[in-house]
Amino acid sequence: MPVATADSAPDIPQELIIDILLRLPTKSVGKCRCVSKPWRSLLSDPLFIKAHLSLHLHHPQKHILISISRSPPSSSLSVVTFTTTSGSSNNDGFLEKLTLLQNQLIFAQIVGSCNGLVLVLTFEGSDTPTMYLMNPTTRELVKFQHSPLVWDDADTSYGFGYDSSSDDYKIVMLSHDWLADKTEGYPAFVDVFSWRIGTWRRIGCFPYVPSSHSGVFLNGSIHWLALSKVDGLCVIIALDMSCEQFKQLPWPETDNTPRKRSRKLVVLGGCLGMVAVQSRHHMDVWMMKEYGVRESWTKFSVTIPKKASVWGPICLLGVDDVVLEMGGKNFVVHNLKERTTRDMVIAGIQDKFRRGVMGFCESLVSPTFYSQKWRAS
Repeated sequence: MPVATADSAPDIPQELIIDILLRLPTKSVGKCRCVSKPWRSLLSDPLFIKAHLSLHLHHPQKHILISISRSPPSSSLSVVTFTTTSGSSNNDGFLEKLTLLQNQLIFAQIVGSCNGLVLVLTFEGSDTPTMYLMNPTTRELVKFQHSPLVWDDADTSYGFGYDSSSDDYKIVMLSHDWLADKTEGYPAFVDVFSWRIGTWRRIGCFPYVPSSHSGVFLNGSIHWLALSKVDGLCVIIALDMSCEQFKQLPWPETDNTPRKRSRKLVVLGGCLGMVAVQSRHHMDVWMMKEYGVRESWTKFSVTIPKKASVWGPICLLGVDDVVLEMGGKNFVVHNLKERTTRDMVIAGIQDKFRRGVMGFCESLVSPTFYSQKWRAS
């Protein structure tokens, strides 16, 4: 840690000041950058940012990035912070609107989250999507284009993750042509964008038929649901960010034949989860408690006794409570032990939000820092 840059009082060891600063919340660190030039230098140092992230990464995710519908198809971005799990206060959380991309989010999708960075896809008056990598906490934002290697009519799925071996953030696109000749095996291609280098490259073919859902990042890999080209069964596929190799994870003890009801992958409580929506009011959620171990899959079910459709789990609150996205306009808390459901009261939510709520952790990670080399060229 670059302790020499810390501006400290004579009687306080510099190492102690740094240790205190590392434990501060992200927004408080941002305020401390205004104290002095030495503190700004210290608190902006990549080593400090990594150490701060490592210390806070596994804290409960209390912030969710959502897209609030205004006049379709335009949207804006907001952040919800949960404040309680007991429901004893007037509000379970509050909403804060972001000025990032105000009135620019045409058919926007939130397609990835990693280390406090969020990947947003939007169509700005054309068929070619534009991508934004942002930090909702520090309000930093970088714009870039999707892969030029992908043809216009291809179905695409996205993933966003971190390569710890090269300290690089990577965006992955799976492109698939459903209209291709069946004799070609429905070819799907894998393109990777390196955030440090600023270029797209094709690393090969995706050996499965990808789903339309975005991948989720966990344990150094991006995970997708897909169909096997051999037997047509559903599989869970992971792309390791460091070696860029695919591997197949064990399927839970449940049906893995293609079904009309939707399935998708999520991250809940730091575990890989698979959601199987059985009906508008019922879903099963499988959680892999020990990564890569088939026997560690456990299931819980959620039944909503209301005339509303359940879209899926957002996050866990404690051990027994799960936050659910309901019908595009509200959140509910479902208690798994007592099997009770209550509406969440979020201060500031007035409009319906679009499908695709995603959790993220607060961090100091800067998309501008990682892109400064290729943006300057």
